Amino acid sequence: MAADKTILPKTEKYDAVHYMLGEWDALMNIFKRGDYHLDNNDIERLNRYISLSRRNSLFFGSHKGAERGAMFYSLVCLCRLNGVNFFEYISDVINKAAALPPNTPLEKYRMLLPDKWKENR
Repeated sequence: MAADKTILPKTEKYDAVHYMLGEWDALMNIFKRGDYHLDNNDIERLNRYISLSRRNSLFFGSHKGAERGAMFYSLVCLCRLNGVNFFEYISDVINKAAALPPNTPLEKYRMLLPDKWKENR
């Protein structure tokens, strides 16, 4: 279709064809890689969780509070994606983080993220 001379520039069809050609590699990755999905239902379900809590988000109190809340929601959603019970996870991680010495390398904290935590359990 891109080589078809009957499709005039500045038309919706022309724009759509050239947009698709620009995204062709990403589109082909869906079929080349097993971890890509044709839909985004998992992410939509996670966004629903955030949308339901949006009313509570009005009362974080400050911009810093909102940033902390966003990090907290991200952590909860990451637990859901990895099939981790959040309450078990957070209680274990708080205890482990409290036991770490002050100059602990960042990599040790990364090992406490839900996906790594699940592997080590």
